Amino acid sequence: MAATMKLSLTFVLLLSALVVLGDAQATCDLVRCIQGGHITCKNYPGQRLDGCACVCAPEDGKRCVLRLDDGSTYDCPKTKC
Repeated sequence: MAATMKLSLTFVLLLSALVVLGDAQATCDLVRCIQGGHITCKNYPGQRLDGCACVCAPEDGKRCVLRLDDGSTYDCPKTKC
């Protein structure tokens, strides 16, 4: 369990660095989904959109949620979705 926590922290730090250093679309293209996951948005019913970070959500997405394969979910910021 500790190894999973370290991997998650490493992933978050790496993703944060990429967001700071690059623009959102470039970051999304470069991010590799180590943990796996997808994004769902209210205005894309029934669709599992590609991406493992909120920056990968569609520009016109409404109430998007990042859903990782480990079962955790994260509401994407309203400024993005």
